Amino acid sequence: MDALLHRRLKEGNRHRHHYRPRGRRVRHGQQAAVVRALTAARLRAEGAAPSFSAAAIMCGSCPQYVEAALVLTNSGDAELLRDVLSGHIGLLEAARRVKPVARLIAAYREATVADRVAFARAIGPTVLFDDALVPAI
Repeated sequence: MDALLHRRLKEGNRHRHHYRPRGRRVRHGQQAAVVRALTAARLRAEGAAPSFSAAAIMCGSCPQYVEAALVLTNSGDAELLRDVLSGHIGLLEAARRVKPVARLIAAYREATVADRVAFARAIGPTVLFDDALVPAI
């Protein structure tokens, strides 16, 4: 009797019903989770959401994805954004890659003209030109 019960329990594990995930992961060639996170990041940036958590709840995302989407959009890297939307690279990985650039861009935009001049003097105009402008041209 005990062996029969054990056999039934063992057989029961083999016949599980596998469910498909609800909803589609890709819509119009774009990762749906990334689109939701980008929408939530825009709400957060525009002040329509008081926090990353609130923005995430409004759009059906998670706070980590919303913050990563904001970092990615602030970096200005359109090619990387296309790669993330198409699923070639993950959102969190892309945000990790561009976070230093996004911080530098944000600091530059927040700086006054006097701050920018002081920055150029501190690192030297030649270094600034050779290390930042020449490679970009």
